[in-house]
Amino acid sequence: MSTRNKWIVGLTLAVLIAVVWILQSLPQAWAQRPSTGLAGSDSLWQEPEKRIGIGVAPGVPLSILSRDVSETTIQILGAVMVIDLRCALEIRNDSSHYLRGLILGVVTQPLSPGGKASVGLPSLNVAPDETVSARVDLRLIRPSPLQSEHAVSVDVDGVLLSNLSFHGPNEFSSQRQLMVWELEADRDRRHFQALLDGGGPSRLETEIRASLERQARRPRLDARIDLSLAGRLGNRGAPATAESTEQTIEMATLKLPDAPLEMVAGRALVDGSRAHSPQITVKNLSGKPVRYFEMGWLVSDAQGTRYMAGSVPAPGRAFRLEPGEATSTRTDRAFVFKPKSARGGSGFAIGGMSGYVSQVQFEDGSFWIPSRSSLAESELMRSTPVSAEEQRLCTVYLRSGVGAVVRELAKF
Repeated sequence: MSTRNKWIVGLTLAVLIAVVWILQSLPQAWAQRPSTGLAGSDSLWQEPEKRIGIGVAPGVPLSILSRDVSETTIQILGAVMVIDLRCALEIRNDSSHYLRGLILGVVTQPLSPGGKASVGLPSLNVAPDETVSARVDLRLIRPSPLQSEHAVSVDVDGVLLSNLSFHGPNEFSSQRQLMVWELEADRDRRHFQALLDGGGPSRLETEIRASLERQARRPRLDARIDLSLAGRLGNRGAPATAESTEQTIEMATLKLPDAPLEMVAGRALVDGSRAHSPQITVKNLSGKPVRYFEMGWLVSDAQGTRYMAGSVPAPGRAFRLEPGEATSTRTDRAFVFKPKSARGGSGFAIGGMSGYVSQVQFEDGSFWIPSRSSLAESELMRSTPVSAEEQRLCTVYLRSGVGAVVRELAKF
């Protein structure tokens, strides 16, 4: 090979090496580039404390005493900003009543997928002028560059006090959720208190141990949204194509004797461990208009073991169901289920489905939730999670014994 040819080959190899190095370095350099969406903000994305807005709306009787977002990371990937939000707050109750619960609303952009979430703190008993710690650990996304001051806003969306007064913007339907949590907490505290009154601390301890055993034995599922099935539900609930292996499964009704709604019918398309969110028809058996309801949704395997799959809400925000009327609720979401224990194995397949009324809100603002006796009679206690308050009391027992639970019950 001539000297000239060797020189050309050497130059070509050098260029190729340079191109490979550039291609390998470009994604990292692009991900680490600063945002230039706001004037003078070229490096502010590297300082999360300047990009995380935390606030309390006027009229909400809380104060943020301290905030720590030092563990938050913000990464810019082209036109998308990925935010791993790690936020620790110390919040003071400025009201004259005990704080029973609060919900934080977390928003990057309201209409962006993955840009909106909420964090709830149920079963609180925070006295006036006392504080509660709240932690937010979320991954959020939003468009980049920024067109606003903050990449993320964390705001108190709602608080519920011991006199059952609600305060807050309620953008995340916090009032309804907080009321349901409080009703469940009151129901379960009364249950444990009745056991204590009737049988003393030993009877209370026996029931708490039984609750801990149920919680440990309850079958659990991981559920994730499966976009590949979205939109394939036909108008009649039949598979979209002749080649599809989906089949329609009718849902069994788990009746609760005191429920104001009746599940008339339900069905879903199922393919192995995948299922469309079910279509459920309910009828209002009460004498009052219903503003909102949720149906509990369970799936079972071939052995008949029931797993809590989620809930199906009422159709739409401006909902009203008159006494005696029926309505159907359906979404196009699809899910893939996988048991959290080895019991279901890798070949888990849905063998059946069932549904029950889990909560009802009437137009007059009152609520209905299942009683403990109804849950026990329908065997739902074996499959559904216990309330946040029952979890809390069980945790108190594990840490400090039955005497501490007795003292907790005495506070209410």
